Amino acid sequence: LDITATDKGLLFPRMLTNQREEISSPATGLHVFDITTSSLWFYDGATWVNYAGQGVIGDVKSGLQSADHGGWVKLNGRSLDSLTNSQKAAAENLGLSGTLPNAASAYLTQNGNALGSVTGSNTVTLSQANLPLVNFTGTAASAGSHNHGGNTGTDGEHSHSGSTNTAGSHSHKVIAKKSGTGTDGIIGNNNSDSANDNGTTDSAGSHSHTLDINDAGDHSHTISSDGSHTHNVTVSSGGSGSAVNIAPKSMSVNMFIYLGY
Repeated sequence: LDITATDKGLLFPRMLTNQREEISSPATGLHVFDITTSSLWFYDGATWVNYAGQGVIGDVKSGLQSADHGGWVKLNGRSLDSLTNSQKAAAENLGLSGTLPNAASAYLTQNGNALGSVTGSNTVTLSQANLPLVNFTGTAASAGSHNHGGNTGTDGEHSHSGSTNTAGSHSHKVIAKKSGTGTDGIIGNNNSDSANDNGTTDSAGSHSHTLDINDAGDHSHTISSDGSHTHNVTVSSGGSGSAVNIAPKSMSVNMFIYLGY
């Protein structure tokens, strides 16, 4: 059929949406103009298709529109009962039940789960097993109450100093010069007038000695531990266990599903 005209056109049957949907067993390819949506529709053998929307039932798209439009329904988790009867039927035929999926802050993926299901989270909380294998270092708050015991193998480098409390049994050698001859000298064992003679005192006398021993001597020291031991210390990681946001940088849009009118 070749229709040629410069001042006329082809006028399709005009009807409301509910009138179009009530056509019994529409023929494949049947065209009508829906005055409710102000757009041309055709029947594809299974469902009505809107030329204006150019969508097929079940199609999903993103857009900057803020609300439903042209048969596209916003995926915001609302009840299917809030849709038109034909939209609700189309949603149920797709396997949706009760409510629409809520696409807020969700990312589309083909993961093998039930179509339209929303799972997972945009955050994750790390456990100890997720941390890198590193060693933390730190300083203990206090030494702790403990002691050491054992014997050192060598004397070590050290010195001793102090004073004796008693004189001890000993003698002193003295040197005295005679002032006379014979037996009138003070101390001596000859009669030379100018001789310097050696002698000893008869007793040590009551006195003390100060000593400073710079050489430790060959000896050992006893200590309370053998020195081989460990100390337990707790080092704080400084964390608070806050969840990590794994959502990538994104542009905000709304998600829609095409369910018709």
